[in-house]
Amino acid sequence: MKRLVIVRGGGELATAAAIYLHNSGFRVLMLEKAQPTSTRREVSFADAVYDGKKMVSRVTCRLAESLKEAEKRLKSEEVVMMVDSKGKSISYFKPKIVVDGIMAHENKGTSKDMADHILALGPGFCAGRDVDAVIETMRGHNLGKIIYEGYSYRDQKELSLVDAAGAVGQILFAPEAGRFEGLHGISHKMQRDEPVARIHGEDGRVLEIRSQIDGVLRGILHSDSVVKKGQKIVDINPVMSREECFTLSDKARCVAGSVLQAVMVWESKKRNRMFFDL
Repeated sequence: MKRLVIVRGGGELATAAAIYLHNSGFRVLMLEKAQPTSTRREVSFADAVYDGKKMVSRVTCRLAESLKEAEKRLKSEEVVMMVDSKGKSISYFKPKIVVDGIMAHENKGTSKDMADHILALGPGFCAGRDVDAVIETMRGHNLGKIIYEGYSYRDQKELSLVDAAGAVGQILFAPEAGRFEGLHGISHKMQRDEPVARIHGEDGRVLEIRSQIDGVLRGILHSDSVVKKGQKIVDINPVMSREECFTLSDKARCVAGSVLQAVMVWESKKRNRMFFDL
């Protein structure tokens, strides 16, 4: 299939990349796991796994239940989501380009033999060895940098000024493993010490999670998700507006632009090589 890009993952950064590629004329297939763990769900195509479809920035992603359905929807130039955490459908579609946007901070099985050109977002990959290029996702001067040799910033295990100052807002993590229950919808205005979620533990205990700051509920895990201890479950921001919860962040747009640039640079070089080989 011409101009097909497969994006592994369906969180905000992967979604932004998919939107930029789709709007630029590429066919886009996204691959997620059966229970996505994205918290910024209003700007993540991952929620299509739960609801059958998800619209972000006027682009709709639809869930396909089979390879044939996905193929049909892709030919209709829809953004398509499939449940395929292992990336098995990559061998069926044989795309020229694969983007790893899982953001697991480690490689979840992406390899250079999956496609002609492999990109990865964030840490966990060595550009030039594991993948062809890595897109920097760390906020700061190098956000969005296309790395063709070496690692992203977090892989270097150094402390930056951004790390030292701490991210704006509050990220809450699961204190125990269990079933997650969200108590409010995204964009809810949280008050300090207000309950935001519960963890129904494996031992029968119910642990209440409370906000430690005043702010807007920017992201929250899908209710009834099974969580692991230490997993990110809630994102509260003290300065953003409720409306901004429903739009892509500056970081996501920057990273997506770099993904599109890296793809276009590769395509341009490929065309030049074909021309000189004539």
